[in-house]
This record gives sequence, C-alpha cells and structure tokens, in this order.
Amino acid sequence: MQDNRVETLKQRLRRLFDVAIGGALAFAVIFGVSLAAPGGIGYVVWLSVLGFVLLVVGLTWLISRRITRVETEVRREGRTGELLRGEIARREKAEAALVAEELFPFYNPGPVLRFDRSGHVTKYNPAASELIGRERLVVATLLELVPGTTRQEIADCIERGVIEPREVQWGDRWFLCHFRGVPEMDTGMLYASDVTPMKQAEIEVRGAEIRARAILDGAADAIFIVVAGGIVQAANPATERLFGWPLEEIIGREVDLLLPDLFENRGGDRLELLIHYARRRRTGPVDRVFKARRRNGETFPAQLTISAYEVEGSVRCSCIVRDVSERVEAEELRQAQSEKLREQYVQMKQLVAELDEFNYVASHDLQEPLRTMSTYCGLLKKDLGENPPRRAVEDMQAILDASLRMQRLITDLLEYSRSGHRDLKLEVVDLARVMQRVKGDLMARLEETGGSIEWNGLPVVRGDDMQLGRVLQNLVANGLKFRRPGVPPLVQITAVQDGANVRLTVQDNGIGIEEKHLDQVFKPFKRLHGIGKYEGSGIGLSICRKIIERHGGAIEVASEPGVGSRFTVTLPAMKGSADGGNQHA
Repeated sequence: MQDNRVETLKQRLRRLFDVAIGGALAFAVIFGVSLAAPGGIGYVVWLSVLGFVLLVVGLTWLISRRITRVETEVRREGRTGELLRGEIARREKAEAALVAEELFPFYNPGPVLRFDRSGHVTKYNPAASELIGRERLVVATLLELVPGTTRQEIADCIERGVIEPREVQWGDRWFLCHFRGVPEMDTGMLYASDVTPMKQAEIEVRGAEIRARAILDGAADAIFIVVAGGIVQAANPATERLFGWPLEEIIGREVDLLLPDLFENRGGDRLELLIHYARRRRTGPVDRVFKARRRNGETFPAQLTISAYEVEGSVRCSCIVRDVSERVEAEELRQAQSEKLREQYVQMKQLVAELDEFNYVASHDLQEPLRTMSTYCGLLKKDLGENPPRRAVEDMQAILDASLRMQRLITDLLEYSRSGHRDLKLEVVDLARVMQRVKGDLMARLEETGGSIEWNGLPVVRGDDMQLGRVLQNLVANGLKFRRPGVPPLVQITAVQDGANVRLTVQDNGIGIEEKHLDQVFKPFKRLHGIGKYEGSGIGLSICRKIIERHGGAIEVASEPGVGSRFTVTLPAMKGSADGGNQHA
C-alpha cells in the first residue's frame, strides 16, 4: 500500500508536466513565427524561452527521482511492518498459550484436564487431582474418564474444537464437561463444571415423575386430565378398565363421553363447569353420586373428585372417578336392615311392655295365692287346737317356708327384670355417702353377727345413686352372710384411680368360694349351698353384674376358700373425688 505522500507528489508532477507541455507548445509556436518572420523577435527572447523549458524539464526529472525513492522506501517500510505485525501476533499467541498453560488450570475451581490426540492426560489442575485422583489421571485416558467419548471425537476436538458437552459422574458429584481444541499446540482442554445440585434436582424430578406415574398407573380409581374445551388430555390405565374405552379413544374427546350426567341439560364450557364444581368442594362438602357411562352404554354410580390447577397460565382439571356401586348397594342394604331393625325395635318395645305387664302380675297376682296359703296354714293350725300332731305342724311349717321362699323368688325376679331395662338416672355419686347409707340399712345384721365394715378414700363417680347403692349393699351383705363360724365378719372397701377408671374392691374374711364355682356366682338363681343353710335366692350377684355393665363397667371375683372373697368393680372415673375417711362398725 502506497503512502499519501506519493500520491501528492504524483499530482504535483502531473501539474508540472502540464506546464512543461504548455511551455513546449508555446516555444514551438514562437519558433514557427520566428521562422516566418526572422526579423520580428530578438535573440534574447528565444534564449529566455529555451531556459524556461529546460528548467521545467529539470524540475520534472528531479521530482520523478524523488517519487521513485519515496516509493521504494514506502515498499520497504510496508514489508517491515507486516513482518513486525506477524511477529507481534505470534508473540502474543505464545504468551497467551503460556498463560493458559501455567496459570488458568490452577485457578479454575473445577477440574481442568489437558489431553493429547491419544486421549492421555498431559496436564491437570489440583481440583482434578483431588477429585479424580492423581494415580488414576496418570494411567487413565479421556475415553475412560468420560465414558462415551471416541478417538475420532478427540481428534475433531483438537483440530476443529467440535465435540458436544458431556455429563460425567466422578465420585459422588456430577460434572458437565466442555471441550476446546488448541490446534497450535496439538492438544485439547477439558473444563468441568459441577452440576450436582441440578443433577440431583433432575433426578428428584424424574423420580417424582416415575412415582407419580406409578401411583397413577397403580390407582384403582380412574384419573384423567381435562383441558380447555372439556377435552380429555391424559388418562391412567384404570380409566380404560373402568369405562371400557381404549385410552387412544378417550384422549382427545370431550369429557361428556364419560360423565354425561354431570353436564346433562347444562350449556357452557365443560372446563368452566368442572372448575365451578371444584370450587364448591373447597367451600363446602359436596357428596353427590353421579351416573358415569361405560362404552357399552351401561351406567354405574360414581363419586367424582375434581381439582383445578394452573400450568403456564392455562387452567386444567384433574378428575378422579370412583365406582361406588358396592357402596350404594351396601347403603341400600343398610337402609333395609335399618328399617328391619326399626320394626324389631317396635316389636321389642311391645315385648318389654308385655314383660312389664307380666312383672306387675308376678308382683301382685302371683303373690296373692302365696298370701292365701300362709293365711290358711295359720287357720289350720288354729283349727287343730293347742296340741296339734307333730307331723301336721312340720307340714304346715314346710308350706309356710315354701310360700315365703316363692315370694322372695318372685320379688328377686321382678328386681332382676327391672334392673335390665330401667332407665339410669346418671348423676354425681359420692360413694362414701352411699356406704354410710348401706351401713345404716345393714345395722341390724351387723349387731346380729358382730361384724364391721371399713372403707377408705372412696371417690366420686357418675352413675345411678340407687342402683350403685344396691350393688354395694349386695356385696357387703354377702360378706356378712357367708361368714366363718366363730369369726366376726369384716368387710373392707377400697378404691384406686386406674387411668380413666375407678377400681373399687370389696374384700371379706368369709368362707370363700372354690375356684371351680367362680364362673357360676354371677348366674341367676345359681346357689352354691343347700336351701336353708343360707338365706337368699341366688340372684343378687346377677343383679350386681347387670347394673355395673349398664354403667359401662365390669365386675370380677377372686376367692380363696377359708380365707375370704374379693370382688373388684370397675367404673368410669370422673374428675374430683370425695374422701369418706375410715369407717368402722
């Protein structure tokens, strides 16, 4: 490329040439005129013109020489600049290669490897040494370190820098490897970026998708997605099993195909109707059974659950359809059974009324003949005089004892019947006060037997005061009645709190019960002793068990013959207790 000075000189030379040519032409004209008229112009004029022409020619020659010299210098300077620029470029490239070689890999936070055409690692930074291991880097090749890489790809990378990034796992970390070729050095560079968090997130997302797909595929209910226009976008295999349509025939069609009852006689966009139904479920319970339709036209009762959600600004609905045919049938059966139970309840009420009527008859009419028998036995004894036959007296006494025993049985039977269906009058019951009342009722027997009753710290419970009093009176009375000969009877009543229950214990020092008879003492009319040895009809403990069970409790017995018996009564506890103190009689 020529310098601007050369162009300027050339322009000046052209102007001088133009002047010289003009001068020469003028000289030729003058010379011609002088030849035509020799005496017209003087010698001096000709000499001046000639000198001017020579001056122009000389100046032109000098300028041409100067231009030639300048062009030569410019060409020489141009070749020197090109050489200098090339040398500077090579030096800069060498310096850049030196910097990349010596500094960059060591300051890079991730692993950096340099490799040759065979794939062997020729250089690595501390991050690569710490992660992969120096021993492995010495013997391993890029083909082993980055599985899936080929020798051709390594060559292409070195020559043209063409190779796609690869994911690789070193240890428990994931890295994205980028490759860059350096043709001038006949080598390649690998730069690894730690992408473990992203990879873990990807694995978690993929796992969540797999789990969600497994849940959907394994679900017994039909699940399908409805998008704009009421079109079914996706469905699980249960949808195909439930409705009988192949999935490819369900997807892409309107949801009316499956749930005609939901949209019957209703216009508007189907998706909007589903969204409205989903909102109703969020604001309050919606328990309605719809009619779904199978491919063969058969309808079945179905329960529908809809959830609306948004994906990239597009609203969709997830529909879960459950076949509730069995539940509907069970509900119909339950209603039929409930109706039957109501009928049985009415019948039972009639039976209870009849039983009450029988109890009335037993308590009044059946006892009337017994009173008549007792009256006539007294009249017969009077008719026989002051010295009746001994056999007649014994017979009359047997009749009187039997009638009294029969009367007692009828009374106890009436009490047992009433204890089973009489309404409980639940109230706060202080067991210590109940024991005070029981002690007063049994005072005559205590004086007769020389016995005593002790209780300590009895709590407050909720129950029927009279019936719980009847239980305690029966248990205490039995302890006084079944006493050992020559031993004053002692009955002790204690209570402890056992979680949500109160455990009440009635312990006596009587004759006890043999183990083989323990499961019989609560049966009605079950006597363990002969008639006449101990009074009673054998129904008292049965009444006690029935009363306790109606209170939601239980009663048990443990006994040792010759030592005594222990009855344990469990009743539901309530907060607060009344301490009756220690009482002795």
